[in-house]
Amino acid sequence: MAIENQERYAQWYKLVEDQEKSGLSQKEFCNQQNLILSKFVYYRCLLKNKEKIATINKASFAPVKVLPKENPVVSGKIKLSLPNGFQCTFPSYLDSIQIKRLVEVLLAC
Repeated sequence: MAIENQERYAQWYKLVEDQEKSGLSQKEFCNQQNLILSKFVYYRCLLKNKEKIATINKASFAPVKVLPKENPVVSGKIKLSLPNGFQCTFPSYLDSIQIKRLVEVLLAC
């Protein structure tokens, strides 16, 4: 990312923080700061999405050992609840790489 973009994002990040701390609505804050509301909303959304992606990228996986059942015909299920509230169930016979790929895709939603 170019230095000018980093500086612009840093300025908008500070403005977004100031607005959140001020207790003012976005519109009121923009009026006081002589900012264009649509521009403020655009950068706020952009920066919040970047924060979300950074949080997702920091997520780590814990090793899980799935023991096979005595009867191979009966298959278990794994129920997964993600921090974003999404829940899914998938067969326990999936290997760890497949599970990791599924989780990465689901966390990106």
